[in-house]
Amino acid sequence: MRLIPPFIVMMLATPMAAAQSQDVSPSACLDARQVAELQQASPRQLAALDRSGQRFRVDLGEDCPGSQGAKAQLLARGGRVCGTGGEAVRIGGATCPIVSVALVDAREYAGLARAAAALANDTAATTLETIEVRGERRRGFGGSSSYCFDTRYLRSWSEDGKGMLVEVSPKRSGGHRYYRVELPQSCPDLDAAPAISFRSGVGISLICGNPGDRVVAEGTGDGVSFDVAERFPISDDVRQSRFRPGMRFQCTVSAVYPHESEDGNGQAPR
Repeated sequence: MRLIPPFIVMMLATPMAAAQSQDVSPSACLDARQVAELQQASPRQLAALDRSGQRFRVDLGEDCPGSQGAKAQLLARGGRVCGTGGEAVRIGGATCPIVSVALVDAREYAGLARAAAALANDTAATTLETIEVRGERRRGFGGSSSYCFDTRYLRSWSEDGKGMLVEVSPKRSGGHRYYRVELPQSCPDLDAAPAISFRSGVGISLICGNPGDRVVAEGTGDGVSFDVAERFPISDDVRQSRFRPGMRFQCTVSAVYPHESEDGNGQAPR
């Protein structure tokens, strides 16, 4: 039998070891003991927020149905979830494997959190379909300061090419002072409006980008409102001929998330 010199064995083994190291190297790790929020956004995705403010997307290897009202629980040896194997999430009676963990920005986390709220609400509506409700019925929409702001604590607003930036009371908003408000289309005369107001589509004081959330440019006229939408573009000629001074423009809010400046100090952009 021919013997292979030891140095050749080491040369052959080194690339393989490096490849294995690359395969198991996590892109991000989440400490399950420091989780502040954990929400199921879809059958195969979770949104997680830790106590330091880092945001994560947790991907599952299979659909995890869970059960209505059950809280998700991360299961990992040592408490760290990195998506490297042997980790799972338990939702009610279902236990599903975790295949990856990734850091996400405030905008992506807000989208996942909104999807989680809608998923929970749809499930609750289906479960409680036969219950008789008397009086005004409000669906169970809610939200946290990680992807919503409370209109009761609004201080100021400004408009730029990315949409709106609102300033709120940080003590009432999880420490966040500014929130980015995205509009799917240009909102005419918003920057020149003497006042604005936000209206929730689900009858609460929170604005999260839920269906029906909108910003209203208030005028001083007869209170007639006009909804601005992509399918009804407004030209200068149409505005001059059809819209009276003081008319209120209502524009859809498509997304809300905490504004984070590049230096991380939470200041408004200049």
